[in-house]
Amino acid sequence: MLLADPELADPLVVESHKVGFDSMDVPRDRFQVAGDAWQQIRAGEADPKSYGLPLPHGPLVGEWFVAGNVRLDLAALNKVETLLWDVWGVGASSDGEMTDTIRTLYDRAAEMTVGEVTYSATRKLFAENHGLRTPRTVTSLAPFNGPSEVALRD
Repeated sequence: MLLADPELADPLVVESHKVGFDSMDVPRDRFQVAGDAWQQIRAGEADPKSYGLPLPHGPLVGEWFVAGNVRLDLAALNKVETLLWDVWGVGASSDGEMTDTIRTLYDRAAEMTVGEVTYSATRKLFAENHGLRTPRTVTSLAPFNGPSEVALRD
């Protein structure tokens, strides 16, 4: 699976962050996908609090945050374009809200988003699971607009 980050193509970013690779073919050892982070957390090999965004009004970090990014990656692999701040389906808004049922669902989703991705299996999980599949409308938690409902399609 090809990893790409078009934001790293900006010459100012390349210079300031000393990006030494093609931003349209990011080496696996330079970016960790959410599914890999999730699997490491579940195996006890990574601290959930080391993943996320340490925002001034309160950190967005932890197992729940990584699960949300697994959901975003699964959507992207199914050709659904979302924003980092879009939420839907089965998830939690804190580590305290995570349940074994939610964890098991994201264990399955994480398997589909790491290594060599099998599109048919990824598509099947996404299409058949309403907790992962994007609905017509999502909640956007963009910090600059506040929470709002956004229609993805008619």
